[in-house]
Amino acid sequence: METKRLLIRNFNLYDIDACYQSWGQDKALGRYILNYPMTDRQQMAGLVQGFLTNKDAWVVLDKRLGAVVGCITIDVPYSPLKIGELGYIIGEKYQKQGYAFEAAECILQEYLINRGFYLIEAKCNETNRASLKVLEKLGFRIEATLRGRRIDLLSDERNALVIASITQEEASSNSAAVH
Repeated sequence: METKRLLIRNFNLYDIDACYQSWGQDKALGRYILNYPMTDRQQMAGLVQGFLTNKDAWVVLDKRLGAVVGCITIDVPYSPLKIGELGYIIGEKYQKQGYAFEAAECILQEYLINRGFYLIEAKCNETNRASLKVLEKLGFRIEATLRGRRIDLLSDERNALVIASITQEEASSNSAAVH
């Protein structure tokens, strides 16, 4: 898949080092995602190995820079329900440049419109303001806030988990979510 700036493609073994350098060592990710920062390249190799057979997991590259800026996934636990869960990571040095929004917008188009999914949900830590802003801009609605379901590994502070979603109908009528 492609956007104006991004190439979004499935993982290959050659992505291990680029992903590790781009976002695998980012300390700030430990505030929101377990197992970050990664302690060594082998952890990233294990993650990428798992993604190799997952057709719903992609590395996100900036076409102009030729650089890996992050990854994006859709978890589809029960395909007959036509519901998926969006997840993404953007490396610290690439954050605040619109990459998460652009990649997620592309994925929403693919799953909600092209593949006819009913709903895409996303979960994030209540303190992850940047991610919450991306979801809001995409048209997601907050459905629930579950107390104490996340932990900031850098401070050991417990935070709430926010669950948000967008339906195919909402995406179709929301020009920010679908081109």
